[in-house]
Amino acid sequence: MNGRLTPEIQALFKTRFENNCIGLLQDAYESIIASGRKMNEETENNITAQLVGLMKRNPKRSSLRIHLDRENYLDSDEIYAGLENADESPRIDIKYTTWNAKEEVEFFMEAKNLAENDWQKANGATVNAKALRKRYIETGIFNFTSGRYLNGCLIGYVLEGSVMKVANLINQELIQAKRPNETLNKQGSNDGNHYYISNHSGTSINTLKHFFLHLS
Repeated sequence: MNGRLTPEIQALFKTRFENNCIGLLQDAYESIIASGRKMNEETENNITAQLVGLMKRNPKRSSLRIHLDRENYLDSDEIYAGLENADESPRIDIKYTTWNAKEEVEFFMEAKNLAENDWQKANGATVNAKALRKRYIETGIFNFTSGRYLNGCLIGYVLEGSVMKVANLINQELIQAKRPNETLNKQGSNDGNHYYISNHSGTSINTLKHFFLHLS
């Protein structure tokens, strides 16, 4: 025995770890819904921070030996070596870490606010729904397919309207961008947490998961 796990066991471990991370997110979302807190006026970062706080306080996290960070830099070996500018290193919203024997395993989530229609916040600010959807694609989906983000999924905070309609509108944007094969396909929903996948063959990620949290 050399102390290393076979590739099959490593893959199983990573899948279980990913599912545990998603489970922690689901628990945090359910806690927010149960609290009755209104989240649609919140900024993207404030929503993420509250979810991370709830996940950190979840007793399951300790038993699963998962460490959580918010706003994590994705530094490359070139940045560590001083060959590239660290100021240009990408950041991702949530990083989960665990350990498999001697190997550190990571999973990431990038979050984006979304809306079906334009709407106005209590402070008078107008929310541009189309701009949010374009941002979801350009700095969410494309960051994964380009390899800028690795090994993770997207979270959409739906602050206004219907999750299904938001997903359909994102698909319309992808079709207009001549990426019809990368549209979102619904997999299921549970108490407002809607799960979709998109396929991206020939890119840095073959399949991307999308979790939409209904917060309107």
